[in-house]
Amino acid sequence: MRPGYNLIRSPQLIIHWALVPSTMTVSFRNPLSRIGKRGLKLTLVAILLVLVIAVPASMYWVIERNDMHARWDQQVREAVQFWSQTGYAALTINGSFVHWDNQTAGFAVNDLGYAGSWLYEIGVSDAAHNDQISRINYALSTLRTQDYVSTMNQTGRTFLAKQLWLVSHDVVNAYTNYLNYTSSGTGSGPPFWYNGPAPPDEKLLQDAVNTAYAFERK
Repeated sequence: MRPGYNLIRSPQLIIHWALVPSTMTVSFRNPLSRIGKRGLKLTLVAILLVLVIAVPASMYWVIERNDMHARWDQQVREAVQFWSQTGYAALTINGSFVHWDNQTAGFAVNDLGYAGSWLYEIGVSDAAHNDQISRINYALSTLRTQDYVSTMNQTGRTFLAKQLWLVSHDVVNAYTNYLNYTSSGTGSGPPFWYNGPAPPDEKLLQDAVNTAYAFERK
């Protein structure tokens, strides 16, 4: 600015009179310029902090949700296998599948063993309900002796077959409950945004425990 006098000087307005040549200069200052730059910096810092926190958290949530749905699908497949093996054992024990004798009694015991293996896998993938799963598996293990099942009469075998059917149906329905609320089928899991009931159905699983206790060999 040329030598002269400031006729008016304030934070917002400056009027300067220059001596050589005689000129008047009027300058306005934007009072928001400094504040605007500072506010912009604060806004950018805030956005950066949000991104630093939100992006990893969102990625973790997405991964956890995908893993959970994959675990549900795995449990469905294991429950179906348990239902299948238990069904074979029930048909054999009831005499509906093959003639009942010592050899077919051995087949039934083997099928119960395979069913117990699948039930164990469910307990591994669903640690929160491992206690209920273990109770059912223990009841099945008490039947896995050929000398026990082979000496049962028809009435006892018919009762046991029905109980095994009940347990297998309750378990498979407990772990496939979410399929009633989505069009997805086995092998894909529920859609990412699925927000219906989570497996297993607590009541059905407890019903299976109660039924298993009824046929458990004391």
